Amino acid sequence: TVYEAELVSMLLAAHLLKRELARRQGRAFLGVDSQAAIRATKGCSPTPGHYLVDAVTEAFEDLQDRGHHVRVRWTPGHVGIDGNERADELAKAAAEG
Repeated sequence: TVYEAELVSMLLAAHLLKRELARRQGRAFLGVDSQAAIRATKGCSPTPGHYLVDAVTEAFEDLQDRGHHVRVRWTPGHVGIDGNERADELAKAAAEG
């Protein structure tokens, strides 16, 4: 689903940030246009059947434990925000297989 693809994109972003911030303390901003995906990862505890949500939550907690400040914010979709339209295309392609 597109929801799952959004979660996968958040997980990939966390892994990329971990690699990019490995040598220094850093801050990052991640814009996500899926309110459902953001809500699912806020303040959740591990839950059977929610492996993607759990993986995203753990990845961002790991970044925080390493001293990095990553802010995830909702970004409205389809309003011309740089990179967002391309990200939507990639998420849709991933969802379609």
